[in-house]
Amino acid sequence: MRAKLEVLLVFLTASLVSGAGQAQVEVREISARPGVTLRFVYAKAENPVASAVLFQGGGGNIGIFPNGSMRNENFLSGGARRFTENGISVVIPDVPSDRRSLDNFRDTPEHAQDNAALIEFLRQQSSVPVWAIGTSNGSLSAASASTRLKEKGPDGLVLTSSVTLAPFAALHLVTLAPLHEVKVPVLLVHHKQDGCKFTPYEAMPGLVAALKSAKKVELISEEGGVATGNPCHTGHHQFLGTEAAVTKDIADWIRRYQSGPVQ
Repeated sequence: MRAKLEVLLVFLTASLVSGAGQAQVEVREISARPGVTLRFVYAKAENPVASAVLFQGGGGNIGIFPNGSMRNENFLSGGARRFTENGISVVIPDVPSDRRSLDNFRDTPEHAQDNAALIEFLRQQSSVPVWAIGTSNGSLSAASASTRLKEKGPDGLVLTSSVTLAPFAALHLVTLAPLHEVKVPVLLVHHKQDGCKFTPYEAMPGLVAALKSAKKVELISEEGGVATGNPCHTGHHQFLGTEAAVTKDIADWIRRYQSGPVQ
């Protein structure tokens, strides 16, 4: 029998009203490691078909305030409503209390331990499969959750705008995780015109090939949206202008996979 995680604080309970019903949203803190707490937004879909941990890119320090607002909202960190509307409950974590960012941390045993606590939390809320979804630098967090946690890790991965070129340490190559050890299904989502030089679309065939032991690997190539601002912080890299459509693509693929072979 799994031990119950200790929920230290519940700051806020609110509702997101969508066409699929009402999703309850809370800001919570759990004890992830001895002396270390982890704050996250939890949004539960009304009738979830899956749950997911959403790993933001950059330094991962999204800055969750007790009222549920964030300093840094982007494709995943701002995605609670979009995912719950598509039947996926989510946790959106901030950096742990002993870190200012996730730089040089995403592929460590300590980060994996934090992520195991988040995955366990979701499994205690619902019996549906748990996925790890990462964007940009966050793809390494998602992949490492699978390779380090094995059977205690996520049931599937979604890697979006993944970093495949990293000339300096603040960028987190998804290939730092031993991708050949990934056994679960993997969906890659990438914009054809991603303008960030560290996340070229042309690297996708190599990334697909690296996931040679995964149960299933598929690439969704996105188009459209708005190319504006810093190409590594917004624009096509963060699916600006197509966030709802991309979220639906991800949720639809997860539904199809869970209901049978993806065609």
